[in-house]
Amino acid sequence: MNNTKVLEGSVLNVFLSFSIPTIMGMLAVTSAGIVDGIFVGNYVGAEALASISLCAPIFSLLFGLPILFSVGGEVFCGKFIGEGNIEKAQTTFTNIIIIIALISISLTAVSLFYVEEIADFLGADQSIKPMVVTYLQIIISMSPVLSCYALTYFIRVDGQPNLSFISLLLVALSNTILDYIFIVELDWGVKGAALGTSLSYFVLPILLIPHFIKGNGNLKFKFKSFDWKIFKDISYNGSSEFFSELSGGFLFYLINLQMLKYYGTEGVAAYAIVGYLMYFMIMLCYGMSDALKSIVSINFGAKLMNRVKHFLKISVVTAVTLGGILALMTTIYVDQFIDLFLENDSPSTKALTTQFILSASPIVVILGINILLSAFFTSLHHPKPSLIISLLRTLIFPVSLIFILTHFMGGEGVINAVVLSEVLTLCISVYLYWKYLRNV
Repeated sequence: MNNTKVLEGSVLNVFLSFSIPTIMGMLAVTSAGIVDGIFVGNYVGAEALASISLCAPIFSLLFGLPILFSVGGEVFCGKFIGEGNIEKAQTTFTNIIIIIALISISLTAVSLFYVEEIADFLGADQSIKPMVVTYLQIIISMSPVLSCYALTYFIRVDGQPNLSFISLLLVALSNTILDYIFIVELDWGVKGAALGTSLSYFVLPILLIPHFIKGNGNLKFKFKSFDWKIFKDISYNGSSEFFSELSGGFLFYLINLQMLKYYGTEGVAAYAIVGYLMYFMIMLCYGMSDALKSIVSINFGAKLMNRVKHFLKISVVTAVTLGGILALMTTIYVDQFIDLFLENDSPSTKALTTQFILSASPIVVILGINILLSAFFTSLHHPKPSLIISLLRTLIFPVSLIFILTHFMGGEGVINAVVLSEVLTLCISVYLYWKYLRNV
């Protein structure tokens, strides 16, 4: 897709041409995680599902630093492309990929020495610690491959959203096939789930790197020197997504500890299924927000602010509509949704999961607005309000409310804290939009 269409084409058509493949790609990645849960929950058991859930914060750490540079870098590259400064976009892209590779390799090398300690920190008791350690060893060792997810950001901003979607779809399909082989046929349990996830991500470098080597678009590998000043700006601009990823991991860690405290491993397994519901909607909105950042950054570079605002309006309406449909369908078919993961498990686990899902489902209607407004601020190089929104919804509000509400309500306070956090964040998000962008 060329820049002329992004800058001059119908706003709705451009939004759909970017958002549909990006959303589908995100949903493909989401389905891969959900498929892990389905296979593990049904063929290994609730304790194995709980062990994978306990490892979720580590994914936030492994993906957090690559996201910091890829999100901020995508916006800068889009701005440079919109301005017509292709050489600057190429050198910036190359620098970012080198930094991400170095960070991932270093993080892997250090983390592998402390897998046992990480498992203890995550709250794994002796009944599930061996499974947690096994899962972590494989996932951490494959971190450099998982970090290739960063390439999908630059493929999109380079006008190839369909290629991004195809690559992520192949990751999901590969993961499903490998899960079936490793978990069902070979009976490898959580080891099979970790291998299935890790090996499926080899699709990304194999499929996407040739695009940048051949120079099929505006971006290609072109190294001159490191521009440390722009790294500072990129890091600042991508900080909201970075801290959102890290604080989201910490929040999941805190919730798991509370589940263990009030309900045991049964509570961790139950909340893991609620997590899949929210993860589905969050990734759907991240798909829209990633598409939004790509097209808004290019139009912002070309100073087409009316188009920029129209892109935001369309994305918000879409997010609220899809969230409403998902909340309604989940409420109506809650038993069928739970049976995907725990068909043969205890009635008490299912009852607890039902309670959690019905309490949390309304959140999916509004969380998309917060995610999209945060991304919109990033696209316009306003990192401060973007960071405020991210920290409020993933750290400040939920952590403080969990401690307050569980004191009065016990375990139920955890779910209520998560829901109330999104509502309060929405109020702040609307205020920040009014403050910063009402005259744009």
